[in-house]
Amino acid sequence: MLTQLRVSTVGALAAIILASACSAPADSDVVESTDAPLTSSARMARYTRIRDVAAARGLSNGYLLAGIAMDETNLAHCWSEATWACQGPPSPDCGGGPVIAGSADGPCARQQGGLGMFQFDAGRFGDTIGTYGNAVLTIDGQIALAVDYVVAMVRRSTYTTNAHTDALARDWINRFDPGNATLRDQWIKTVIRYYNGCQSSSCYGARYSTYSSGLSQVLADTGGTRFWERRGTWCPGGSAMTVGAIDAAYRALGGCGSSLGVPIKDETGAPDGVGRYSVFERGSIYWTPDTGAHEVLGRIRDAWRDTGWEAGPLGYPISGEHDVPGGRESTFEHGSITWTRATNTTAVHATPDP
Repeated sequence: MLTQLRVSTVGALAAIILASACSAPADSDVVESTDAPLTSSARMARYTRIRDVAAARGLSNGYLLAGIAMDETNLAHCWSEATWACQGPPSPDCGGGPVIAGSADGPCARQQGGLGMFQFDAGRFGDTIGTYGNAVLTIDGQIALAVDYVVAMVRRSTYTTNAHTDALARDWINRFDPGNATLRDQWIKTVIRYYNGCQSSSCYGARYSTYSSGLSQVLADTGGTRFWERRGTWCPGGSAMTVGAIDAAYRALGGCGSSLGVPIKDETGAPDGVGRYSVFERGSIYWTPDTGAHEVLGRIRDAWRDTGWEAGPLGYPISGEHDVPGGRESTFEHGSITWTRATNTTAVHATPDP
């Protein structure tokens, strides 16, 4: 059982390399806990919020965020959920009562602790609200801020690979495999340095253990990673589910009732290691960090297949299928394919190399 709130001293995104927050609070500042953690049902409700808000912002592996929140506050957001901590400003998500506030930066009267489930901290309470806005006082606001912060820290991290832009950082997070020891080590090291701020050997070992344990606890509570994919779309009669950016594109087209039909193959990595795609009854949706997610269907998809898919001269789609005079067309990185209604034929237009 958590006996004190350990603050991460999370600062502004522009100052992502943080001052060390590894020193233990003075004994006089520690408030002992007599409260039990959140109930299992309350935890699941909190996990669901994290999953859905993160997914709406393009992250399908929200359990990584939940692991941080588990370690920081045991998923507590309101002071009523952890009355041993300091009281922060009032929040509508706490019935007008105070959010949880950290006690590791000094006595509660100083109002210097981190705020909320993810312990955002830019100084005194007023400084934190001034930096992050009133959203930092709400559960959904905390999660949205955590998404942005985590993407930025993965991008800046010296431990992650091929994550040097926001798009690539999101892709790194969405491809994360908790069973991959190398990726897990990169993630925990990134959280310790860029979220917690620990940069000395005196705190590193303990922080590594607690952040790793927090992630393991989240996955144990939710029965693995499948729960975190449930933000996607599962259609009656289908045999697969869409998730993430591909799911967002599918739902924008009309989802289960769209021209694509129902999903028949789960999201899969393209052979080049960059793109992702899902297969439907009458087409596919392809995604890359640079091009986004776009559908390809019918005769145009057949013609693209015949050119070699994304490995062919056209590359990935950069638009969905759209109307043109006399037919339909899809645009690709290096050309287009046009379908003519009158003749039911397609024409491939590859852009010449410069």
